[in-house]
Amino acid sequence: MIDVIMPVWIINEELRVLTMQAIQSLGKVNLIIVDNGSPLGGGYLRSVADVYIRNKENLGYAKAVNQGLKLSKNEMKAISNNDTRISPNWQEVAKEVFEDDDVYSCHFRMIDYEAPFIYGDQIFIGGRERWCSSSFFVIKSWTPQLYDENYLNSYDDWDYHKRIRESGWKQAYTNKASYQHHHSFTQKLIPEREVNDLKNKEYFKKKFGIYAEEDFAKQFPDQMAENYQEGML
Repeated sequence: MIDVIMPVWIINEELRVLTMQAIQSLGKVNLIIVDNGSPLGGGYLRSVADVYIRNKENLGYAKAVNQGLKLSKNEMKAISNNDTRISPNWQEVAKEVFEDDDVYSCHFRMIDYEAPFIYGDQIFIGGRERWCSSSFFVIKSWTPQLYDENYLNSYDDWDYHKRIRESGWKQAYTNKASYQHHHSFTQKLIPEREVNDLKNKEYFKKKFGIYAEEDFAKQFPDQMAENYQEGML
């Protein structure tokens, strides 16, 4: 069984529907929902979750993910946004990818929300870090890395995956499975988004001595020279 950790903050009907569709797409999993004080949909979330945590207020994405990771009992676990839909074969593909013991995280091809699922035939163990998106990905570790909770709803993934790579683990990208993403749907509803982004950007620099985008370009210049859409294969 794979654990799926899904932070949720439902503040309107469209988000409730997106969340329902995301959950329905997962298949048979152990679903850990971390409800960041949603004013809507709490009863539904409680009814479908195997583990349900409700925070009194919105603690932010990083803290919510960590709450779920700490409760996860299975070695393999996915971290999922609630505005995604994942192709039905994702669990089978993830298990294939993790046959390589050096892989910490498995990332699928991200497509637009209304685009049909795409099924390729390639797995890259490293070398495609630019395409390792974070809205839905799978990790394999009994004691996973936790998110840095000093970030509030952005740049936490830049930090997370940088630390994974620096620990000697590999990120895998595969187009054998894909997921539909309603890009930054929840983020667009946060009035303080631009202010938070700036604070998070500066915090990353303070922590590592370089801005996240500059650091990534320095590490992977060949990938940055590729066309992003074409690189998704």
